[in-house]
Amino acid sequence: MKKVIVSIVIGAAVIGGIFTVKSVEKIGQGEVGVVWTAKNGVTDKTLDPGWHFVSPFAKVKEYPVSQQQLVLSNNPSDYNDTDHEDWHVDAPANGGMVKMNLTVNYNFIADRVTGLYERFNGMDGDSIVESMVQNSIVAYVKEVTPQFSVMDIYSTKRAEVSKAITEYLNKKLTDEYGINVSSALIIDVQLDETLQAKIQAKEQAKQDAEKAELDKQTAIAQGEANKAKAEADAAVRKINAEASAEQTRISSKAQADANKELNASITEELIRMKEAEARLKHGWVEVQGADAVVTEQK
Repeated sequence: MKKVIVSIVIGAAVIGGIFTVKSVEKIGQGEVGVVWTAKNGVTDKTLDPGWHFVSPFAKVKEYPVSQQQLVLSNNPSDYNDTDHEDWHVDAPANGGMVKMNLTVNYNFIADRVTGLYERFNGMDGDSIVESMVQNSIVAYVKEVTPQFSVMDIYSTKRAEVSKAITEYLNKKLTDEYGINVSSALIIDVQLDETLQAKIQAKEQAKQDAEKAELDKQTAIAQGEANKAKAEADAAVRKINAEASAEQTRISSKAQADANKELNASITEELIRMKEAEARLKHGWVEVQGADAVVTEQK
């Protein structure tokens, strides 16, 4: 009898221990837990991050309420992986189709998660995203892109396209899944060969036009520079000529003034004095006759 009682006690302890272990649940950081029991269904109060004691018969599912990132791409490196399923978006646009790789930053709205548990038969947040939300995002993106041209999406208005996708996804996913979308960012756009050739031709034409305009403006600027230099050179030559003429005029005037001064200094008396000096120096005299002057050497 004692053995039976001991066995029952040990069995109860083991079962109690098992129930105790199973009744402890950990909720990860940035997540909330939804608790369901067969007796009460989904409880209104969610579990915050940390350890919790719950009924051993309860089911707990987690939903991320902090920001998560969903990558939709055909490039494995965008997933930090060497191999990954292709989730790029083949998006229609005005003028053709484009392949878009993008990231979507989202989180579940905390006060909507209990309703999601009931609606989706106990699926947790990750399962809902993987099985339904990803497909919805692809479909909704395709509803936005036709309002933009291929060139808008490929280069000129990529930020505007990302903003439009973000706003549309936030509206749709909030209503449908209780998910808030903080941003949807285009990380890459790929074109088929035909569209790529057209874009390159258009870009080349634009670059050629810009180069032609630059060459034109350069030629105009060079012409203006040459004209300015020619005018400057002409002005310098004119200044030099005027300076040379002025110098010649001053020199001529100075010479004329000197000659005038010299002429003014030659008097009859000076002439006679110079002649007398010459006679004394060279030994000749003048004899004046009736009709001539005769010079006689001594």
